Amino acid sequence: MPGKYKIVMIRHGESEWNQKNLFCGWFDADLSDKGREEALSAGKALKAEGYQFDVAHTSVLKRAQITLNSVLQEIGQTDIPINKTWRLNERHYGLSDAAIMELNLPTGIPFVYELDEDMKPVDSMTFLGDEETVKKAMAAVAAQGKAK
Repeated sequence: MPGKYKIVMIRHGESEWNQKNLFCGWFDADLSDKGREEALSAGKALKAEGYQFDVAHTSVLKRAQITLNSVLQEIGQTDIPINKTWRLNERHYGLSDAAIMELNLPTGIPFVYELDEDMKPVDSMTFLGDEETVKKAMAAVAAQGKAK
């Protein structure tokens, strides 16, 4: 059964620090050229699926805001309300560095949760993108932080 609501999330595009194999955390790193391309691709994927939004939420970090602005421009929704809050900045919840390195959420690929009327997920998250592209992006994130 399809959900009543959908929430779409996008990890910011690759940052300059990601490119240097560094963990950004709260450092306000800019997007790399690849990250800007990923943000544009995320917008194209959402546009191809016909997504339209009522509101957008982002952290106060420029890598997230640039990603969001690129997406909204691509889907023609630069006029929707945008809530910016530090509460969406990256967080450290006590995971070890090793555990963090196992979280391989790809940069710049939208993922969707469908929610029921009680805002509970009705299924696992799904990525907007072909399986091979998602796997490659996850592998690229997994390779970050490993010795070069």
